Amino acid sequence: MAKFSPNELMVARFDHWIVTVRGKQLTPGDLVVLPLAPYAHFDEVGTEAAVELINVLGKVEHAALGPLGADRVNVVAAMMKDPFIHFHFFPRFAEPTENFGTTWVDEDWPRAITLRDTETSHDVLTAVKTFYVEHIDGSGD
Repeated sequence: MAKFSPNELMVARFDHWIVTVRGKQLTPGDLVVLPLAPYAHFDEVGTEAAVELINVLGKVEHAALGPLGADRVNVVAAMMKDPFIHFHFFPRFAEPTENFGTTWVDEDWPRAITLRDTETSHDVLTAVKTFYVEHIDGSGD
């Protein structure tokens, strides 16, 4: 889990999950939702954690579709390189957009996002973190 830099990039903490900025931004505002427990399989996620996950994703979606201006969102549970339960969250944009001091083009629109390596500046990551800290309530409510 350390590769997701939760100490530097965390934007919200809940009882069972944390939300961090994704270090490789494919679209503006990409996040990772990570469990606080090391779940290897979905059947290990208890009811309380599962319900909270829906609440967390709802809060993130609300920020992306509202103030960020995304047209849609994709949530991906690839878990190939990192074989534990976690979710990549991608705001999706039908048209080029200006966010976090950068012009972004969602190269995969309208198809599912293609996971690939990309470089993202520290300034952009900091701006994304600041945005979500301001727009996601890190409580379990």
